Amino acid sequence: MKKTMSLSLAMILALSGCNWIKDLAEVEFSTDLMLDIPVTVTGAKSAEQAKALNASNFSSSLDLKLADNEDIEPYLEKLRKIDLKSVVITVNGLTGGQIINTLTLEAAGVGTIFTQTNISNENNSFTPEADAAKLLQAGEKLKNDRQLTLTVSGTASGPMVFNVNLIFDADITAGALD
Repeated sequence: MKKTMSLSLAMILALSGCNWIKDLAEVEFSTDLMLDIPVTVTGAKSAEQAKALNASNFSSSLDLKLADNEDIEPYLEKLRKIDLKSVVITVNGLTGGQIINTLTLEAAGVGTIFTQTNISNENNSFTPEADAAKLLQAGEKLKNDRQLTLTVSGTASGPMVFNVNLIFDADITAGALD
């Protein structure tokens, strides 16, 4: 009886100990997830539309891939959590007089992360008030899918070409023994 009880106790400790050891081997680190999305604004569809809105619509998408990040790549199959803290936006390529009236960032399967207005070459870098719940959802989607399709869209003052540089501040948790 004593042997059976001791053996049972040892098995319970061994099984619960495995998870405890795995949790001790968690790796936590911060990294920047970066993506440059090129945008070409060709102009309004008609002269009437251009006059009425004084704006041209644009939309451009690109995939943010975790495999492209050298900090995350060794842990791709061991990810436990991705916590996107914030995003910094820099719009490069605007010249004097060019204005982005609205700029919206959407994550596929998540929704709108933020919308910013009146971006020019003088105020081309900013940290928008991003929807925290959407950032959490985007982090979870990134963890599960290993990539996330991001779309920038909006209206601009006319034909132009620019790049939207996104830098997400991310905290990563991975299991080193997974």
